[in-house]
Amino acid sequence: MNETVQVGPEEERTYAQEIDSETRLVSWEYNDEREGFVLTFETNASVRITLTEAVQFSEGAGSGRIYQKRLPEGLTEVFVSVPRRGGQAALTMTTPGSIAQNRFSYVSTGETRPNRAPIQYQRVQAIVLITGFGAAGLTFGVVKRRREDESKDYERIL
Repeated sequence: MNETVQVGPEEERTYAQEIDSETRLVSWEYNDEREGFVLTFETNASVRITLTEAVQFSEGAGSGRIYQKRLPEGLTEVFVSVPRRGGQAALTMTTPGSIAQNRFSYVSTGETRPNRAPIQYQRVQAIVLITGFGAAGLTFGVVKRRREDESKDYERIL
Protein backbone atom coordinates (compact mmCIF):
# COMPACT_ATOMS: atom_id res chain seq x y z
CA MET A 1 0.00 0.00 0.00
CA ASN A 2 1.68 3.23 -1.11
CA GLU A 3 0.29 6.41 0.38
CA THR A 4 1.36 9.93 -0.53
CA VAL A 5 1.16 12.58 2.18
CA GLN A 6 1.78 16.32 1.88
CA VAL A 7 4.71 17.15 4.15
CA GLY A 8 5.08 20.80 3.28
CA PRO A 9 3.88 23.24 0.63
CA GLU A 10 6.04 21.65 -2.11
CA GLU A 11 7.16 18.37 -0.52
CA GLU A 12 5.48 15.00 -0.93
CA ARG A 13 6.54 11.81 0.81
CA THR A 14 5.48 8.35 -0.34
CA TYR A 15 5.15 5.59 2.24
CA ALA A 16 5.50 1.88 1.63
CA GLN A 17 3.05 1.10 4.46
CA GLU A 18 1.22 2.93 7.22
CA ILE A 19 1.60 0.88 10.40
CA ASP A 20 -0.56 3.14 12.56
CA SER A 21 -1.54 6.81 12.54
CA GLU A 22 1.81 7.79 14.13
CA THR A 23 4.18 5.29 12.43
CA ARG A 24 4.91 4.74 8.75
CA LEU A 25 7.30 2.52 6.83
CA VAL A 26 8.98 4.87 4.35
CA SER A 27 11.09 2.28 2.49
CA TRP A 28 12.47 -1.21 2.78
CA GLU A 29 14.79 -3.61 0.98
CA TYR A 30 16.13 -7.11 1.52
CA ASN A 31 19.93 -7.32 1.71
CA ASP A 32 21.06 -10.80 0.59
CA GLU A 33 24.65 -10.26 1.79
CA ARG A 34 23.54 -9.44 5.34
CA GLU A 35 20.51 -11.77 5.18
CA GLY A 36 17.98 -9.30 6.46
CA PHE A 37 15.73 -6.31 5.90
CA VAL A 38 16.80 -2.68 5.92
CA LEU A 39 13.75 -0.65 6.99
CA THR A 40 13.28 3.13 7.19
CA PHE A 41 10.52 4.32 9.51
CA GLU A 42 9.03 7.77 10.08
CA THR A 43 7.25 8.48 13.36
CA ASN A 44 5.41 11.51 14.76
CA ALA A 45 6.49 10.59 18.30
CA SER A 46 8.69 8.00 20.00
CA VAL A 47 7.07 4.55 19.70
CA ARG A 48 7.94 0.92 20.49
CA ILE A 49 7.73 -1.36 17.45
CA THR A 50 7.71 -5.16 17.47
CA LEU A 51 9.22 -6.93 14.46
CA THR A 52 8.59 -10.68 14.02
CA GLU A 53 10.01 -13.19 11.55
CA ALA A 54 7.27 -14.48 9.28
CA VAL A 55 8.72 -17.14 7.00
CA GLN A 56 7.53 -20.41 5.49
CA PHE A 57 7.30 -23.06 8.16
CA SER A 58 7.35 -26.81 7.84
CA GLU A 59 4.63 -28.86 9.52
CA GLY A 60 4.93 -29.16 13.29
CA ALA A 61 5.91 -26.86 16.12
CA GLY A 62 8.80 -24.43 16.21
CA SER A 63 9.90 -20.98 17.19
CA GLY A 64 11.04 -17.73 15.65
CA ARG A 65 12.58 -14.44 16.63
CA ILE A 66 10.87 -11.29 17.86
CA TYR A 67 12.63 -7.93 18.00
CA GLN A 68 11.43 -4.89 19.93
CA LYS A 69 12.88 -1.48 19.21
CA ARG A 70 12.08 2.02 20.34
CA LEU A 71 11.84 4.35 17.35
CA PRO A 72 12.56 8.00 18.11
CA GLU A 73 10.53 10.77 16.52
CA GLY A 74 11.50 11.37 12.89
CA LEU A 75 13.28 9.08 10.42
CA THR A 76 15.00 5.91 11.68
CA GLU A 77 16.76 3.16 9.74
CA VAL A 78 16.63 -0.34 11.24
CA PHE A 79 18.27 -3.62 10.15
CA VAL A 80 16.54 -6.90 11.05
CA SER A 81 18.22 -10.25 10.39
CA VAL A 82 15.74 -12.63 8.70
CA PRO A 83 17.39 -15.40 6.68
CA ARG A 84 15.49 -16.83 3.73
CA ARG A 85 13.69 -20.13 4.24
CA GLY A 86 12.28 -21.89 1.21
CA GLY A 87 13.41 -18.91 -0.86
CA GLN A 88 11.31 -16.42 1.10
CA ALA A 89 11.85 -13.97 3.93
CA ALA A 90 9.15 -11.86 5.56
CA LEU A 91 8.73 -9.66 8.61
CA THR A 92 5.61 -8.49 10.44
CA MET A 93 5.46 -5.14 12.23
CA THR A 94 3.19 -4.06 15.09
CA THR A 95 2.97 -1.06 17.39
CA PRO A 96 0.62 -0.45 20.33
CA GLY A 97 -1.51 1.65 17.94
CA SER A 98 -1.75 -1.08 15.29
CA ILE A 99 -2.55 -3.72 17.92
CA ALA A 100 -5.35 -1.49 19.27
CA GLN A 101 -6.76 -1.54 15.70
CA ASN A 102 -6.24 -5.36 15.46
CA ARG A 103 -3.82 -4.88 12.56
CA PHE A 104 -0.28 -5.73 11.59
CA SER A 105 1.85 -4.74 8.61
CA TYR A 106 4.45 -6.80 6.78
CA VAL A 107 7.25 -6.79 4.24
CA SER A 108 8.11 -9.85 2.18
CA THR A 109 10.51 -10.87 -0.54
CA GLY A 110 7.58 -12.74 -2.05
CA GLU A 111 9.78 -15.52 -3.39
CA THR A 112 8.31 -18.88 -2.49
CA ARG A 113 10.53 -21.12 -4.59
CA PRO A 114 14.14 -22.08 -4.03
CA ASN A 115 16.82 -20.57 -6.22
CA ARG A 116 17.17 -23.35 -8.77
CA ALA A 117 16.65 -23.69 -12.49
CA PRO A 118 13.34 -25.09 -13.75
CA ILE A 119 13.21 -28.69 -14.97
CA GLN A 120 14.28 -28.98 -18.59
CA TYR A 121 11.72 -30.10 -21.19
CA GLN A 122 13.87 -33.08 -22.27
CA ARG A 123 14.00 -34.30 -18.69
CA VAL A 124 10.22 -34.08 -18.38
CA GLN A 125 9.83 -36.10 -21.60
CA ALA A 126 12.18 -38.79 -20.27
CA ILE A 127 10.30 -38.96 -16.94
CA VAL A 128 6.95 -39.31 -18.73
CA LEU A 129 8.33 -42.01 -21.06
CA ILE A 130 9.91 -44.02 -18.23
CA THR A 131 6.72 -43.72 -16.17
CA GLY A 132 4.66 -44.96 -19.14
CA PHE A 133 6.91 -48.01 -19.70
CA GLY A 134 6.91 -48.74 -15.97
CA ALA A 135 3.11 -48.58 -15.75
CA ALA A 136 2.73 -50.82 -18.84
CA GLY A 137 5.20 -53.36 -17.43
CA LEU A 138 3.47 -53.38 -14.06
CA THR A 139 0.07 -53.86 -15.68
CA PHE A 140 1.40 -56.73 -17.84
CA GLY A 141 2.92 -58.41 -14.77
CA VAL A 142 -0.28 -58.12 -12.72
CA VAL A 143 -2.46 -59.49 -15.55
CA LYS A 144 -0.04 -62.37 -16.20
CA ARG A 145 0.09 -63.30 -12.52
CA ARG A 146 -3.74 -63.26 -12.25
CA ARG A 147 -4.08 -65.53 -15.28
CA GLU A 148 -1.55 -67.95 -13.83
CA ASP A 149 -3.39 -67.91 -10.49
CA GLU A 150 -6.74 -68.52 -12.22
CA SER A 151 -5.35 -71.47 -14.17
CA LYS A 152 -4.15 -73.07 -10.91
CA ASP A 153 -7.61 -72.87 -9.33
CA TYR A 154 -8.86 -75.94 -11.20
CA GLU A 155 -7.38 -79.05 -12.76
CA ARG A 156 -8.58 -80.75 -15.87
CA ILE A 157 -9.09 -84.43 -15.53
CA LEU A 158 -9.68 -86.47 -18.66
